[in-house]
Amino acid sequence: MKLDIKISDPLFKKYVGHVLAWEGLTSKDPDDTAASCAPFKGAYHTNKGVTYCTFTKLAASLGITPVTYNRFVMLTDDDIAKFVFHFCQEAHASVLDDLVALSVTEAAWGSGPNRAIQHLQDALCKMGVKVSVDGKMGPKTLAAAQQADQKVLYQAYWQERREYLDYLTSTPKYAKWKKGWNNRVKAFLKLFS
Repeated sequence: MKLDIKISDPLFKKYVGHVLAWEGLTSKDPDDTAASCAPFKGAYHTNKGVTYCTFTKLAASLGITPVTYNRFVMLTDDDIAKFVFHFCQEAHASVLDDLVALSVTEAAWGSGPNRAIQHLQDALCKMGVKVSVDGKMGPKTLAAAQQADQKVLYQAYWQERREYLDYLTSTPKYAKWKKGWNNRVKAFLKLFS
């Protein structure tokens, strides 16, 4: 079953609920790489998983206005769904099978669309499928992903994602988020297995 994701789809709404359950509200954490996005000293740089940089770049195109700091601080759950949908589209996840699509969207939300697609390509390669690992959803990657056994691809994808997160959290820069990121993966896998 292919998932042509629309904001109103129940499965997508369920996924947005997962995102909102795991994202904090506003953050000023100076250790977060998004700290450089704060528009002024003492300002929040992240709200419900959206950085201020992402907000200023995308909000108007998503119909979220005015593009001001006050509007950023007041983001609604429906606004977050629009951002999540954008990341889903950027990673071309909606052309994939449901569980793989949501997995790619989860990785795109956390690490960017290119990294999410790279995980897909790495998973396909480990399954013995020859595709370029370039972080782009070209026709060969798309065809290989659509033709693969979806259960095997889903498992291979999450093996790649876990290995990547383990690598990141083995560095001092990201170590403090290891437990939370691992718990988020477990929650996703429990919810969407």
